[in-house]
Amino acid sequence: MAEKIKTILFDLGGVYLNRGIWIFREDYLVKNFNVTNQQVIDVMIKKYYKPYFSGKMSEEEFWEKSLEDLNIKADWKDLRKKLLDSFEPQKGMPELIRNLRKSYRVGLLSDQTKEWWPYLDKKYQISNDFDFTIISYKTGFHKPQSEIYDIAIKESGCKPDGILFIDDLEHNLEPANSLGMKTLLFENPTQIKEDLKRKEI
Repeated sequence: MAEKIKTILFDLGGVYLNRGIWIFREDYLVKNFNVTNQQVIDVMIKKYYKPYFSGKMSEEEFWEKSLEDLNIKADWKDLRKKLLDSFEPQKGMPELIRNLRKSYRVGLLSDQTKEWWPYLDKKYQISNDFDFTIISYKTGFHKPQSEIYDIAIKESGCKPDGILFIDDLEHNLEPANSLGMKTLLFENPTQIKEDLKRKEI
């Protein structure tokens, strides 16, 4: 018999918050500098994002290497502010999570950095909405590495099949499924509320 859901894990960017990095990339970098969307993805996301977000690269190194590879002449601290200001909570998500906490243990499982996470958390009081937070830079691992899901299972205090994980990227759900968690792919707040209702959550 399947375990009843006891813990619900949420992603941050693209679920609780909007996709700030995507907005910054498409609405600022591509429009203001001589770079394509794909070039930014290849450099910032595919090449330097994971080392930085798992705590293996400094913020200055992340920005300087990215800007050098993209041939962008700009102060990285100004770009950092533009990026962080691109994030904001998705409409209805904080309220949904607060309501779920009345009946479930609710956690945050996010790829974030030691510089960006404290800024966003202070600005939006994110951690106040969760029973626990697992942030990639603190663990040395990142999604979709299985180790960060193992940490989440341990922190949840229940068996994997008692956990529901919600993320907006399919490849981040695959390891969770493999470990026995239940998963939902997030598309928008309305859709996720309907999917939770279908699961009687």
